Order: sequence, then C-alpha cells, then structure tokens
Amino acid sequence: MTQADHYRDQSNRAKRLAKAIKDPEASQKLIEMAEEFRLYAERLDQTH
Repeated sequence: MTQADHYRDQSNRAKRLAKAIKDPEASQKLIEMAEEFRLYAERLDQTH
C-alpha cells in the first residue's frame, strides 16, 4: 500500500464514520478530515 493509498483509505473511513454517527458537529469534522486526507492522497499522487 502506498502512502497515497493509505490517505485514500483514511478518507473513506472518515466518510463512513461521518454517516454513521448522530452528532452533527462531529460528523462535519469527520467530513472535513476526509477531504483533507483526499487532498493529501492527490498531492502524493502528483509528486510520484
């Protein structure tokens, strides 16, 4: 698994958890984290 794959996986996990929890504030934070992980993966893909 590459580093980019790792961040993509973390992004997907954060999205799934955001959908599963009831707290809207926590859900929003997880969605933001998922986007950050997605961007990290994208940047890593561009550098390799």
